[in-house]
Amino acid sequence: MVFNLRTFSSTESDEGEITPPKNFSLKELRVATHNFSIDNFLAEGEICKVYRGRLANGSLVVVKRACHVDRWREEQFKAEIQVGSTVSMHPNVLCLRGFCRTKKELLLVYPWMINNSLYYNLRERPNRFAWPLNWTTRKQIALGAARGLAHLHNQGNIKIMHRGICASNILLNVNFEAVIGGFSFATIMHERNVEEGTIEWRTCMPRQGTGVSFSSPVGQNSADSGSSSQSFHRYEDVYVYTPIRGRVGFIAPEYLRTGKCTLKNDVFAYGKMLIELISGQPICNFPTEVLDAKAFLPEDCDRKLMNEDQLGRVIDPNLQGNYVEEEAERLLQLASLCSHGDPSIRPEMSDVVRTLESRFLQRDSSTRSSQNHSESDSTAYYSFPPSPFPLGIAP
Repeated sequence: MVFNLRTFSSTESDEGEITPPKNFSLKELRVATHNFSIDNFLAEGEICKVYRGRLANGSLVVVKRACHVDRWREEQFKAEIQVGSTVSMHPNVLCLRGFCRTKKELLLVYPWMINNSLYYNLRERPNRFAWPLNWTTRKQIALGAARGLAHLHNQGNIKIMHRGICASNILLNVNFEAVIGGFSFATIMHERNVEEGTIEWRTCMPRQGTGVSFSSPVGQNSADSGSSSQSFHRYEDVYVYTPIRGRVGFIAPEYLRTGKCTLKNDVFAYGKMLIELISGQPICNFPTEVLDAKAFLPEDCDRKLMNEDQLGRVIDPNLQGNYVEEEAERLLQLASLCSHGDPSIRPEMSDVVRTLESRFLQRDSSTRSSQNHSESDSTAYYSFPPSPFPLGIAP
């Protein structure tokens, strides 16, 4: 495998415009949030409090305010501004509107996503049982998230690892289109921090005939040590050696075990997010026992994954059968490839986009679903779920 470190230059991308974030005054943000009033308070995480506000030009925003200023939070603040100042404009990537930095305050300003996050719509929105995200919308979310992540990975000379892809960081705009947010742990790949070479880690491989769980990386599939054997796995790629960051269940095994992070870590997390999008369940609760088929390889893309009864047990029951079976199966196949324990099996995000565009979006499945989003969907407040892992809060 041949690598070219020169492609990891920090020069600007020529795809889309880069709009520098505005340096707001503290007074401007106090006015926008009514002095950070309780009425505008949305949520509190381990590193920040979140408020909604209205800027002087009338635009609605979300303001992230650090709980207190220390070296670690200041480093995160700088990193998030750096990413926001580097990534070019894209409809599926949240744009950093601005920031404010004083001796005692660290604040970040993002556009307000009126339909909250994928997490909220799948598991917290009060009317999600009566009016779930319909199948067509879920396909659009899958494609939008893939396009946004592919943009981060492949925008000219700039490559950005997100390291936090999960349902709570997939935001939804007024049209329920996916917008990637949550850049607290994003890393820009450049000549000073990337290395090229072999990533090696110990794996637990199922013996022949035991199968591989659809939703678990290699090494988490056997019920006991008697049904598996240990081996070393090797993978060559360009990586950044960095402290492990990510949501539990969404971190690729090679990164989790070595600290060497590649773009394929984001692909792994995307696959897990896709399973949650399809099933409506947290990945930790996903019924792996119904997915006893061998994990798919690229050449198996036309092989049937499961029978109709098994498929019905996997798909979000709130859909009440209003989905296209062939499309659901193909999306599960794609999720299996993306979340495969072997990073060499996972596709590039640009390939994921092409697959979704060519295989899943040519057909109109609206005839299989009579669900339409109600007006209340468009007025959902921007809130945040409690994090199962101390990783901060999505913007």
